[in-house]
Amino acid sequence: MTPSSTTPPPPPTPTPPATASQIRHSIRPWFDDFISFSSLSLPISFPQLSLRFQKNLYAFRANYLILSIIIFLLTLISHPVTLISFLVIIAAWIYLVFARDEPLVVFDFELGGRLVMIVLSVVTVVALAVTSVWWNVFLSVLISALVIFLHAILRTPDDADDMESPYGALLSVVDEDGPARGPYTLV
Repeated sequence: MTPSSTTPPPPPTPTPPATASQIRHSIRPWFDDFISFSSLSLPISFPQLSLRFQKNLYAFRANYLILSIIIFLLTLISHPVTLISFLVIIAAWIYLVFARDEPLVVFDFELGGRLVMIVLSVVTVVALAVTSVWWNVFLSVLISALVIFLHAILRTPDDADDMESPYGALLSVVDEDGPARGPYTLV
């Protein structure tokens, strides 16, 4: 027996959480990529629509988040104090969660990322409850969902040449010239 065969393999290294630089790089260019009028077109089938939606939702997730936050802040224009308080909360989220690559240290005590997220979530929910802007949140979620849905289905993804829906066999009509779809026969 050789010594190398008796030693267990090393444990897999856990994947590190997304760093601030990775998050910053996931934001696609706004004018060259996100708002490119030359890449807008109507989908020709439901499988293409579902595939466009899936690909664009993944590719532009950071842009859609920023757009949703801007829509929410625009619904708060008639409440200036609430708008300022949520700008401060959003700035705290950006700095404490997304913009730092090193751990947060307060009074020589290192705070974990989970604790920071819990505290910021509680502060956000309390601010929503105290300011009573639930209607604004509901309205901004509806408007954001509509804008995101329209952009995701109208924008042709960058890799449109190899767009084949994973649902193609389920959603397509019977293809007389195509290959057989399995051992099933028509009775």
